[in-house]
Amino acid sequence: MSAPENHGEAFLNWRQERLEAVNAFLARLFDDLKKHRSPAIQNLCLAMEHAVLNGGKRLRPLFAAASARSLKISEELGLRVGAAVELMHSYSLIHDDLPSLDDDSVRRGKPSCHMAFGEATAVLAGDALQSLAFETLSGCRGVPSSRVLAAVALLARACGPVGMVGGQAEDLAFENQSPKEEERFSMARKKTGELIAAALSIPALLALGKKKAATPFRLAGLYLGSAFQIQDDLLNSLGDPRRLGKAVGTDASRGKASILNYLAPNEAEMEAENLRRRAVQLLRPVNSDPQEMIFRLIDSLSNRES
Repeated sequence: MSAPENHGEAFLNWRQERLEAVNAFLARLFDDLKKHRSPAIQNLCLAMEHAVLNGGKRLRPLFAAASARSLKISEELGLRVGAAVELMHSYSLIHDDLPSLDDDSVRRGKPSCHMAFGEATAVLAGDALQSLAFETLSGCRGVPSSRVLAAVALLARACGPVGMVGGQAEDLAFENQSPKEEERFSMARKKTGELIAAALSIPALLALGKKKAATPFRLAGLYLGSAFQIQDDLLNSLGDPRRLGKAVGTDASRGKASILNYLAPNEAEMEAENLRRRAVQLLRPVNSDPQEMIFRLIDSLSNRES
């Protein structure tokens, strides 16, 4: 699908460096927040840390870093964008795990935020992570303020009622129903695709200044998000809970609109691969990274187990 040796040493080193950089950036955010605060706010910050710094693939920050690299903009901008999107993603996971939604007691092999800190604090931690995401993104330096404002607006739309939260609302509405296949794919694009699209397209918007120029990155992100959701559905049905760090079979027990309601597992895998290929086709003309890290990253997702 992309460059050969997609798991070569250069890619593995780059990925590890970016993971360490974003984890250190996120840790510094929380260290700053906890300074000279009341016990209640320190406890809130601990709940936020629990949700963000408890592992995770950091897929969205990696896509932001790869996008920044492909556009030849600074690693610092890519890092800040990736951190902002990861904070938004982490807030969504806290709320998804609540008893009123998916009622999951384990996340990444550890107690969910509400299990560790109580439901009220978990709700507040999610709220605080959302606002911290916008604060982090608004701190981009070295680009025109109009582009930063456009980036903040893009993230707001991606996580709002026509994006991630809207997709979650449709996911709830589709439980124990029989939505059409296209309705299910549209839900997945909103629920999972929009934040991945934001991670890819915000660096393009900061670099190029026009939404139209960022369009290939956004569309590629939507395809990749849909492929990622297909893999999530497959793993929820067929995966190893020890590798996943959470229970399996929960989609079926809740009557979720899974891809397996429409396609056999091998057909679903083929569909995910087709979506990844379409993303690569969109990104090839706009990539200027000779090492093609963005394509190596896409390739690395094809056989994930968690």
